[in-house]
Amino acid sequence: MRNTLQDPGYWRERAEETRNKAESFAYRSSRERLLKIAEEYDRLAIYAEQWQLQQ
Repeated sequence: MRNTLQDPGYWRERAEETRNKAESFAYRSSRERLLKIAEEYDRLAIYAEQWQLQQ
């Protein structure tokens, strides 16, 4: 079992999946919320990369 909290690839995949899902939403507000969530996933990927560099 991999540790997803420390895996930047996992968070990037989540971000991409969320962006793809956002494209299917007709309502702008829903789409924007999902895109903000994707940005947070991108930030988690950066944190995971930084954590790996410190190990």
